[in-house]
Amino acid sequence: MSVAVRLLLALVAALLLAAPAGAVQPTGSAAWSTDGWVNLSGELLAGPGKQYDVTGSVSEGVRVRVDRCTRRWCLIHTSASRGWLSLDNLNFGQTPEVLGRKFPTQRGDGVVCFYSGQGYSGEYFCARSGRVIPDLALVGRDNQISSVEINGSASAIVCRDRGFRSYCEVVDVSKGRLDGLLSGSISSIRVY
Repeated sequence: MSVAVRLLLALVAALLLAAPAGAVQPTGSAAWSTDGWVNLSGELLAGPGKQYDVTGSVSEGVRVRVDRCTRRWCLIHTSASRGWLSLDNLNFGQTPEVLGRKFPTQRGDGVVCFYSGQGYSGEYFCARSGRVIPDLALVGRDNQISSVEINGSASAIVCRDRGFRSYCEVVDVSKGRLDGLLSGSISSIRVY
């Protein structure tokens, strides 16, 4: 067998092995998982909706691993169970809290600037108090923020997922470097 044929066969084999790695995630799924807390006890279902069979239950205050979410349901698991739970039953904060969690925001008149680089460097955009962007992908800024500058008496809530789901944090003082959970991972913002 010639060298050219061997190289061609090796290339074809490499492409076939790499194909599954490039597969697209199903709609509504995340390419990562995150921790969450159960706000309200609920039944776990076999699929994302009440039409699916019950596979178990989970109690209020339990820490869970959230594998992926659709618009209204999340696939979660604990060490003992796995299933779909309504998004309304979940909290993505650092601690379990009841529904209606209030962020300690500073309301005022000011501007918050969001930078792609640490130390207020790189591309940036600014937003005045009252601006809400629930999906930064729609404005071409998803997962690009690494530092936040507060100007005036403003503050902001920044969240890892669109629609203010997943891990959120209040930024009420300028931060030249966001923590590891947020740096380069912000998908929604609200400026106060």
